[in-house]
Amino acid sequence: MSQVDADPSTPEVGYLDGNSPKVINNDSIYLILGLAVAIVMGCLLDRLSTFKHFNAKNREPFWVMLLVLVSYGYLIPGLVEVLFSFNLVFDTGAGGFFGIGPDAGFNHAPPTTETMLGLVRLLWETGSWLGALLVVFYAIAIPVTKLLLLLVGNLIQKDLPKASRRCIQSVQNISKWACPDMFAYILLMHLVKSLSHPPYLKANGRLDLGFTCFSLFCLGSTVAALGIRVPDREHGCFQQIGRALNEQSLLWAVSALFVLFAIPFFWGLNETVMGLKVGELDPMIEMTLSFVGLTREKLKSDVSIMNCLGSLASEISHGEVNSFIGFVMFSVFVIGMTLLDMLVLLWIAIRNWRGRPVARWMQLSWVLKKLSMVDVTCMGVLIVTMCMAMYRQYVQVDMGVGQWLLVSSEVVHYFTYYTVKGYTEDKDKLDLGNTMHGDEEEEETSDLSSSTVIDEDHAWL
Repeated sequence: MSQVDADPSTPEVGYLDGNSPKVINNDSIYLILGLAVAIVMGCLLDRLSTFKHFNAKNREPFWVMLLVLVSYGYLIPGLVEVLFSFNLVFDTGAGGFFGIGPDAGFNHAPPTTETMLGLVRLLWETGSWLGALLVVFYAIAIPVTKLLLLLVGNLIQKDLPKASRRCIQSVQNISKWACPDMFAYILLMHLVKSLSHPPYLKANGRLDLGFTCFSLFCLGSTVAALGIRVPDREHGCFQQIGRALNEQSLLWAVSALFVLFAIPFFWGLNETVMGLKVGELDPMIEMTLSFVGLTREKLKSDVSIMNCLGSLASEISHGEVNSFIGFVMFSVFVIGMTLLDMLVLLWIAIRNWRGRPVARWMQLSWVLKKLSMVDVTCMGVLIVTMCMAMYRQYVQVDMGVGQWLLVSSEVVHYFTYYTVKGYTEDKDKLDLGNTMHGDEEEEETSDLSSSTVIDEDHAWL
């Protein structure tokens, strides 16, 4: 018996690095509970009469402060912990195998394992400087900028109220943009696992605690940003578009835009967003694979958002917590928030046409728009496709037509939202967001007497 056969520490073929599934699942549950406890504890503190006077003078209620603290506590582990690990191995039989990836070869198949900071370093060293800069910008620069703007906005609140508002508004606008690549990593792991054709081709992959921490940081800090008390009023071209419309023309415009949104949106959800195929192989390996039926057509996979959701649902049934997080990210924040926002915008146009108040509904749309993440997902697919180019001799990752369909639907979503927002704010003179008393936005015409806030409208139906 050889030493390799006798050594019980020798990893099995197709092994993965990083934490074990049990550790990932247990720690992920604790991390999710950490966010939930922060929100509950903060809400309880907000209700205590002892803190009500203090709370009324600050932009951040206690639940926001605690959620921001816990979320940023997850940021560092999100940067240094393992994000993902995957492995592709051809089993040639008779105890032989061939690995695909850096440093892999005959009877040697180490997994491809990355952390966020390790990915940046590897991208830079391999000449993919644009991919490295994009990852640094979204994963590091935006979180740091959010925190700095939040601190500055609070420090200058009394002396420079307008500048303070702009700082906080910027935090709310950029908050969700810290996590674009997280969505693409979910899709990437689905692509890898879809390549599996046992017993000859073993393909395995999993998201690790780096993904858990960073995703929860992004979701937690984005939700917290929306709880900060600051008005948000549209200025410029979209208010001018709003002034050019009346109730009937707004309804016709939004109805047409909804159709223009829905067609590419639902089409894009079911079309390929990302595709993966195995790179060039040793001629002998390729001939062997062809002999067992693994042709080039079987050495590639593609993924749409809908079939990824089906795969995630199946993995949830096996107790994978990261699959649950991924399922929520796609079903709630990518699909649910975006579709619901377009429906609310259409409802606002209908209510305007009927002469009914819409301020509460516009406030709901404001929240939904800040939480909808089709735009973030599409950017993430672009970034990860660029990053995976450094592995192109092993695996090739490309964007599919679904990516561009979703981009086009999101362009329509943006235009619809800002048109309705500009029209509603011009007509009703309202402040969106969470307005503090005495901190309302000024009108461009300086007619402050006409400004009202959301709380004056209590009619939802």
